[in-house]
Amino acid sequence: MKFITTSMAVATAFIFLISPSCSKKSSSSPSCKLITVIDQYGSTTNTINISYNNDGKISTIQGTGSSPFKKVFTYSGNLMMITTSNASSVTATDSVVLNSDGLISYSMRKDASNIKTVYTYTYSGSQLLKSTYQYNGGSIQTTTYTFTNGDLTGSAEGSNTAVYNYYTDKNSADGDFLKLVQLLNYGGLYVKNAHLIKGFQQGSTVENFNYTYDNTGKITGLTATTGSNIENVTFQYNCN
Repeated sequence: MKFITTSMAVATAFIFLISPSCSKKSSSSPSCKLITVIDQYGSTTNTINISYNNDGKISTIQGTGSSPFKKVFTYSGNLMMITTSNASSVTATDSVVLNSDGLISYSMRKDASNIKTVYTYTYSGSQLLKSTYQYNGGSIQTTTYTFTNGDLTGSAEGSNTAVYNYYTDKNSADGDFLKLVQLLNYGGLYVKNAHLIKGFQQGSTVENFNYTYDNTGKITGLTATTGSNIENVTFQYNCN
């Protein structure tokens, strides 16, 4: 699993948003924005830098290293546009529609060959009930979701199922694995968990997550372990 070009199956089934600022223990504490993600997987290291506009929304996500890319975000009402490019050309354009709760209701990605991938999302309140996926006008695939105590605990697409578990004593925060996958791949939200993801199992694949913190409670490191494979991610913030 790599965050920049995530290969695990749940990356295409789940889209998560990292909030623009991290929570603090006191309302008088400065707000913090995640600005740098350093991802080390084996001998490969990639650095991702995040910038924000004057409204505190993400304006660019840019990756350097073995897989360089740049995502540019623009906003108009409830519409978010994301243009992704590599060193030489635009590789994809995403059109994302947000509902009144700020959750994704519709997303369409058009790649450089004009092939379209379309997602739709159905909610009960703020909890996701189901999503649909359609690639290049083909058959529509539907995934259903189960929540327990404010956390996504199960998903199913036909016989393909996954289960998720959480650190129930730790609130979800910037640096949470699921939020990070969302941030780097999509920049929009359709699942918001109450607690920090601890691990998941999909078929025979089991992945577990451990976190480190600074003295203010911000997540500064994430270790993802799948069998003998270990990925280490560190985070840097701008607080003002």
